[in-house]
Amino acid sequence: MYARTDKYPRLPALALRQRGVARRSQIVECGPSYDFIDHQVAAQRWRRYGRQTVLLQNAPPTRVQLMWIAVLDADPYAALASHTALEEAGFRGFAAEAERVHVVVERGAHYAGLPGIQVHESRRFCPDDIRLAPGIPRVSCARAAIDAGAWQRWPRFACAMMAAVVQQGMCTAQQLEDELDTCGAIRHRRYMQLALRDVTDGAHSLGELDVGRLCRRHGLQPPVRQRLRKDPAGRIRYLDCEWELPNGEIVVLEIDGQHHMDVEHWTADMKRERKIVIGRRWVLRASTVEVRLDAAELAADLIAMGVPRVVSNY
Repeated sequence: MYARTDKYPRLPALALRQRGVARRSQIVECGPSYDFIDHQVAAQRWRRYGRQTVLLQNAPPTRVQLMWIAVLDADPYAALASHTALEEAGFRGFAAEAERVHVVVERGAHYAGLPGIQVHESRRFCPDDIRLAPGIPRVSCARAAIDAGAWQRWPRFACAMMAAVVQQGMCTAQQLEDELDTCGAIRHRRYMQLALRDVTDGAHSLGELDVGRLCRRHGLQPPVRQRLRKDPAGRIRYLDCEWELPNGEIVVLEIDGQHHMDVEHWTADMKRERKIVIGRRWVLRASTVEVRLDAAELAADLIAMGVPRVVSNY
């Protein structure tokens, strides 16, 4: 129970729903007067944040409460955006990029600058863009991912975001493509479109996106990605990239990120590779750094293994 809310029947429900955060006007609609609110703030039972938001406690806000403050304090409306909207929807990863609370408002909206909150003004933001339930108001996962990519400096991050949200089931590649079609001129748009071409074919990581770029650059047929196979023990395995050669043999390329260097992953990868080889497949391994920086040498090795080239129609 939040302090001084028990005398007004509707106020505890509002406080519970919004994690102890409310606009002054919302509190008044539940019964208390503005003078009552000011008295609680002066008595240091409640805290006031921004232009019109009150935290119904005297302790600093939690991260979830800061999210509520961010969306409630802007006028006329706001929603969680970018990494924060994805976080609220259950996205995992890119923690270093998600420290600040990102919120989007319409161009010209009124809002206060608050520590830890990054406000983005947008000409293409309207009430129809807000997902109201469940939880804190936010934009769709597709828009959040596109904005997260466009608001970053580096195009590779934007490409990684496209793969990550699809891999985690936050949205589909088609939803991302539809969002890109309607968002107008934004930073890294072309890079994200190219990334989605590979994501649609099954790429689930930045390394796999780089393989798609490698194949286009060196004229190789694109691989089948994330193909489901059963090992000799009957366990389900997903292979990063796979080519079926004209002679019927199969070449598998596994892309190892930095975490694969850890002893735990390294041992598991060796066991997994043995099972793939027992299944009569050729396995090649490459690090994400090698795919990115030594693409020509890796392409030469794939060609030497017999990976087919793209047949030109001209």
